[in-house]
Amino acid sequence: MRASAITGRRVLAACVLAPIAVLAAACSSSGSAAPATTVTVTVTPSSSPSPTVSASSGPSQCATADLKLSVGAGNGAAGTVYYPLDFTNASGSDCTMYGYPGVAFVTSAGGSQVGAPAGRPGGITPALVTLAPGAVAHATLGVSDVLIGNNCRGHQVQVSWVQAYPPDQYTALYAPLSVQGCAKRSLVTLHVSTVTSGP
Repeated sequence: MRASAITGRRVLAACVLAPIAVLAAACSSSGSAAPATTVTVTVTPSSSPSPTVSASSGPSQCATADLKLSVGAGNGAAGTVYYPLDFTNASGSDCTMYGYPGVAFVTSAGGSQVGAPAGRPGGITPALVTLAPGAVAHATLGVSDVLIGNNCRGHQVQVSWVQAYPPDQYTALYAPLSVQGCAKRSLVTLHVSTVTSGP
């Protein structure tokens, strides 16, 4: 066998046996372990700790499934008829509503939209409305009399349904409402207010 191969094997054996020798030296003949090294880590908190988030104890927002929609009798004034849209809490728990509903005429419950959706007048500050089970929130729908103006000539259409999305909801409610509407999408003939509480 060549001398270089023998030398290589001796070096390899020394490399394998050296850690074992070190490990044996770490323990005394009495069996006690070498003293352990303690490392202390200090964590410095940030200057602005995260706020504690607590669960709200108030009622949750009214979902579409919690509500029932109905339309009251209309009152006319200066070419516009106003209809109360009544949202009744049909659930067994309190819930809240805040802001504008999304309102439009449709061909049927779940049908296609007729004309432009209702506009929202500015300058109105919404208020949070809390509805107990069976309580009602109101929004007012103003419908322009399209028969007395020329802007909708040739686009008048009889509608029988209104759809309303409760504030911040993506599923609509439907209620019957038989009125003359305007199918012209570029002409806004409806306006709706924010929801308010009522008797």
